[in-house]
Amino acid sequence: MRMLDEAEKLRLAKLSIFDKINKGDWYQYSKEVELQKIVKNSSQKISEINDKAKENIDEARKLLEDFLPNLPQSSEIYFPITALEYPNRFKVGENTFINSGLQIISAGKVKIGKNCFIGPNCQLFTPNHHAKDVFLRREGWQYDGPIVIGNDCWLGGSVILLPGVSLGDDVVVGAGSVVTKSFPSHCMIAGNPARLIRNE
Repeated sequence: MRMLDEAEKLRLAKLSIFDKINKGDWYQYSKEVELQKIVKNSSQKISEINDKAKENIDEARKLLEDFLPNLPQSSEIYFPITALEYPNRFKVGENTFINSGLQIISAGKVKIGKNCFIGPNCQLFTPNHHAKDVFLRREGWQYDGPIVIGNDCWLGGSVILLPGVSLGDDVVVGAGSVVTKSFPSHCMIAGNPARLIRNE
């Protein structure tokens, strides 16, 4: 975790918001109008898409493709979607299935590989706050760690991935797990916090 003193705050003030996010630097969401606008617009779009899905799934899919320019034709996201804040920072590989209730809270980048199964009500969070400094939390300082899910992964229902987690290829995550750290390819993990169950 990078220190945040007055000199660091002055350095950060000279950077654009996405430079800070991409470098894992601190920023204050409450002061970033650009981010707030993106999140507000995304929330409205998701609400429109979910409402349309109640009437016409095909039309909802068209709206979703407009919202997510990086969504392949071969991949599917079931409705309703709970939240997906930054559509241009979310990428999905070919032939991936994402069940309903997806929640992605992320200024950081989120990448899901090809041939993945993502169970219902999964949550992916890239923002992080200072665990020890209550004053920084009060001031709203945060930073983001990108999330990467490799190819051929299977996340059971209600899995939570925390900031900075990277999963290799062919990783199975047990339902209800909270993944706090990265794991290599070809393994099964489960629990809170998730731990290695089997390494093939």
